[in-house]
Amino acid sequence: MITFVVRRVAPLVGLAAILAVLVNLQEVPAVGADAWLHLRLGQEFLDGWSLSHPGHLGVYDSATWYPTQWASQVAMAWFDDRLGIGGVMWLTGTVILLVPVVLYLVCRRHASPLPTVLAVALAVGAAAPGFSARPQVVSYVLIAVVMGAWLETARDARPRWWLVALTWVWVPIHGMWIVGITIGVATVVGMALTRQHGRGVLLRLAAVPVLSTLVTVATPIGLHVVDSITGVSSRNGALTEWDPPDLTSPNGLILGLMIVVVLVVRLRGGAMDWPTLMLLGLAMAWGVYTLRTTIVAAVMLAPLLAAALQHLVPPVGRPGRREVALVAATAVLGSAVMALVAAERDDEPVVAAWVDDRLDAMPTGTTVLNDWELGHYTMSRHPQVQLVMHGYVDMFTEDELERNLRIAKLDPEWDTSVADLDADYAFVDPDSPLGYALVHQLGWTEVEGDDDYVLLTPPAGS
Repeated sequence: MITFVVRRVAPLVGLAAILAVLVNLQEVPAVGADAWLHLRLGQEFLDGWSLSHPGHLGVYDSATWYPTQWASQVAMAWFDDRLGIGGVMWLTGTVILLVPVVLYLVCRRHASPLPTVLAVALAVGAAAPGFSARPQVVSYVLIAVVMGAWLETARDARPRWWLVALTWVWVPIHGMWIVGITIGVATVVGMALTRQHGRGVLLRLAAVPVLSTLVTVATPIGLHVVDSITGVSSRNGALTEWDPPDLTSPNGLILGLMIVVVLVVRLRGGAMDWPTLMLLGLAMAWGVYTLRTTIVAAVMLAPLLAAALQHLVPPVGRPGRREVALVAATAVLGSAVMALVAAERDDEPVVAAWVDDRLDAMPTGTTVLNDWELGHYTMSRHPQVQLVMHGYVDMFTEDELERNLRIAKLDPEWDTSVADLDADYAFVDPDSPLGYALVHQLGWTEVEGDDDYVLLTPPAGS
């Protein structure tokens, strides 16, 4: 009885506990959260923006750009229109819950319930910084699906042609579809290195990532999909999520632990097979690439870790219908609880009432100089305002982005750049370098403010 509880019951309870923690973490997005930016873009597409020639969010961004996650943004905006921010919280929160659920089902095909839930728990801990109301959470689910499919292919050498269709669906959802293709390439290379498969088998398997790459241009934005890759350029260096990862952070340490355990356990049990080695190397490469892709690495490592831990416990076999049904029921229950939590918390204020009142009163076309992190909420809930800064860097030319960075960092000639903007107001954090400098160096005057935000007007005659 005790053995049954430990091996069968405790893992499902552990999965439910993981979902409960994720539900409890869901809050109304903060003022600087990217969720607000995606809501604004989604609303613009609902209102008629062309996918091939989208517009701009104001007079201060003018670069040619192409949308890479418009389907997710439209879905978020649709829920926001009908259910408010609580609906968005439920939608994105449910997708977040799918990450551990899908990982559990994928890992269970390679390990017993106990090592599976341990691997999922560590993966969730390592990926936690990426669990926010953004389209990227869909990519985490799809990466788990693709890992599961290619691990099965490594076992039976059968091509999963449906992965080509999955890539086509993935492209308008989020730009991480390229990760799925790299997983396929790594697996095929690993299988080739085993020298256990004929050329015909390898060519059929290689056709899956090749066709997956080609099918991306058959999406609504056509050849411009390439920009979703080349867009990761020098402009994205302005975003901290594209910085090198901090491997001493809590999630970085968990990620490192996952890698060490896979290496130690697998190598103690004998030589690691080539497909596993290639996938492990790919996960490590994504893990050290940027802060953003450490989450990718965590998701990829989960089934590899579960398979490694399986060497330490007796096998149980693949999940049966009853276990799958229990996991699905747990996910549905988690989504239902997520809806209740979202409904309870959706009226939490994002900013003080005076901020919304002041911004609502501004006529269409009012130009506002803002701190970078304050732009997203403002542009979503007050779209008539023309903001200087926001985080969708693809919309800015190199010169415009350099201007924003110069102002935000108070680099030389920042004051000249501020004067050139000819802004009607400034909406800033009074304790930020920019907020302090506007008042004490350039003589801007406070209209209204509090400890968090202040609304300023420029000096007369400026």
